[in-house]
Amino acid sequence: FAFAVSANAELAGMNDQATESVAKDRSWSALIGISGGNSLVARDGTIFTSVRFGVQWNEIIANGAWMSFLISDVENPNVKGQELINYKAFGLFAELFPYRKGAFSISVPLQVGAGVVNIIEKGDEAFSPEDKFFTGEMSLHFNYRVTRMLEVSIGGGYRMFAGVSENNLDDMDFCTPFGELRFTIKE
Repeated sequence: FAFAVSANAELAGMNDQATESVAKDRSWSALIGISGGNSLVARDGTIFTSVRFGVQWNEIIANGAWMSFLISDVENPNVKGQELINYKAFGLFAELFPYRKGAFSISVPLQVGAGVVNIIEKGDEAFSPEDKFFTGEMSLHFNYRVTRMLEVSIGGGYRMFAGVSENNLDDMDFCTPFGELRFTIKE
């Protein structure tokens, strides 16, 4: 009986070590995130949302793809008639985590991409694409790991645009500081 108890304890210990080595070997995890925030477009506040898919490679870096669009339409102040604008964008991101302490971390997300400005004029039934652009942004986020899988982040940064030139709009109508709240699931 003593031999059976001892053998069972040894097997249980061996299994725990195997589990630890597997956990150490797998340092990457898939991630999906959704965020929303406020920014200025054409000198008017607007709400945007973004979706991110990617991989957290280790404790320091994550990367993947994103897409973003405006939820609320903005009136174009540069034309005489009533005209609403919005945009949709997509691209790639890299996120650096220079500081971690327990469940708290600070990250620096960098994004580059491209998109389209959409216009709807009074009397039209749907938005039509009018102009294409490139975009880049850099921000600072404060992250808190709520559970093993869920991370909540709050941050802000600056979004830059290049290539906007139609409908009396230019790049500076879209370049803006922004604030963002993000929820990320990692597994």
